[in-house]
Amino acid sequence: MSVWIAIFGLLSGLVLMASMIPHQVRHIRLLSLVAGVLGIVYFALSEGLGAGLAFTTAYVLVNIGRLFELRRRARDGMMTREERELFDHVMQIEEPAQQSRLRDLMIWQDVGVGSQLITQGEADPPLIYIASGRAEIERDLAIVSECGAGEFLGEMSHVSGDRASATVTVTQDMRMARLDRDALGQLARGLPEVGKALDRAFNRSLAVKVLRMNESSR
Repeated sequence: MSVWIAIFGLLSGLVLMASMIPHQVRHIRLLSLVAGVLGIVYFALSEGLGAGLAFTTAYVLVNIGRLFELRRRARDGMMTREERELFDHVMQIEEPAQQSRLRDLMIWQDVGVGSQLITQGEADPPLIYIASGRAEIERDLAIVSECGAGEFLGEMSHVSGDRASATVTVTQDMRMARLDRDALGQLARGLPEVGKALDRAFNRSLAVKVLRMNESSR
């Protein structure tokens, strides 16, 4: 029995230390909850109904309450399906306050076939997220690739500061969000965890485009 007591105590401490690693509040709360549950088992086995068990139980209940609060705040934000997909799966940003800040920096719109979103050589091209629809990418008057739902446009120029490297034209009716580049840059500098999440999302989008272009050139 003493071996199991030691194991649960060690696991509780390790998980609690791991909860300091994530940047997203929800992940911190989840790991803290797991550490608390392991702590309850540890104190229940080692001292029964004591002060340690009482404090650890209170700690677990507080974390459960905070998790429900995060969930409620996210639900009450009345996000559209497109916004939820963007924040949860593409950007992977779960903190409601950060989601709200990002929502203020984007304008959603529908664009039809033939609309030109970006022109090759354009300075400071728009930064766009595609929720649905498709577009073709043209470079030096040649179609080199296409892009669709879940991808960004203009992310390379946003990161590098260079002019647009290609022209992008809508080929299938599109639902998209236009992001304020300057305000987004300021937000990323002020909230490093948001900046890292955006960098990861942009890198994934660029990787998909590069892979698609390599496949089409074979």
